[in-house]
Amino acid sequence: MRGRPKKDVTRDIVYKVRLNAEESQMLSQASEWTGQAKSVVFRKALFGYYKAIEVKEYMENRALEKAGWPTDRISIQRLIKCPYPDCNEEFVVDFANFSTEQESEGPMGTRYEYMFDTSDIKCPECGRHLHTRGVISEYPIGTNEYEKITIVEGEE
Repeated sequence: MRGRPKKDVTRDIVYKVRLNAEESQMLSQASEWTGQAKSVVFRKALFGYYKAIEVKEYMENRALEKAGWPTDRISIQRLIKCPYPDCNEEFVVDFANFSTEQESEGPMGTRYEYMFDTSDIKCPECGRHLHTRGVISEYPIGTNEYEKITIVEGEE
C-alpha cells in the first residue's frame, strides 16, 4: 500500500494564532465566501500584507537615493485583482515595468503621467494573462493626482 504523494511545498512550521470573536467571524466568513480553508485565507492575507510592506520598504530604500533616483516620487506599484471570476487573486504590480512616462510643467512644478496598455501581466495564482490599461498622474511631485486603471481578462 502506498501513501500520499509528496507535495512540492511542505508546510511543517506551525503557528498558533489567538483571535477574538470578531476576527474569528471574519476568518470564517472569508473562508466561506472563497470556499478555501482558513489556513489558505491566512496565507493569502500574509502574502498580500507582505507585498504591501515590500513595496513600502522598496520605496524607502536608501540605495535608490544614493544611486541618484528621486525618492520623493510616488510609487506606481499597485495592488490589483485578477478579473477572472474563478480566481480574483490580489497581487502587486509595478507599472513602471509596463509604462511610458510623460512629463509636463504646471504652476506647482512637474507633472508626471505614467501610461500603460499591456497584456504582459500574468496572475501568479491562476497563471492567465490580464489586459491592463490606464494612467497614474503625479502632480505635484510626491502627490498622487489621479489614476484610472482598467483590468480585464486577457486574450489567451
